[in-house]
Amino acid sequence: MNLSSIRSIVAVFGAATLAGCGGGPTEITLENLVGVWDATEYLYTNHANTSQRVDILAAFGASMTLTVAADGTTTSTFNDGQGNTSSDSGRLDAVDQTLTLAGVAYAARLDGGDLVLLNNAAAYDFDDNGSAESATARITLERR
Repeated sequence: MNLSSIRSIVAVFGAATLAGCGGGPTEITLENLVGVWDATEYLYTNHANTSQRVDILAAFGASMTLTVAADGTTTSTFNDGQGNTSSDSGRLDAVDQTLTLAGVAYAARLDGGDLVLLNNAAAYDFDDNGSAESATARITLERR
């Protein structure tokens, strides 16, 4: 992946985030999301070829943190693993098991201790040709 692809990820991140596993789903409410969450997985899966997957945390040493305050304000920070960091702030909506962060809606669930976010309308440049393919983004976050 080249630097422009990483910058595209940072730009997409400025518009959203998250995913997980564990001991059974829990209803999403503001109260049970308050705290600091660290991404343990940020996985893109190509819609056209589901065997084509990239976890940008593992592949590039990227990191992401989400902080949810009791009043619903959020702060997120993304480091692409190449020295570039971006931050975003906004408000969190927890309605109908959907989290809206920076205007982007994610199907969300709490599963055990993990917050899992899915966005089926993501894009990622899997073949590093400068053109992003349609993808699913799955972000798994663990509470600190």
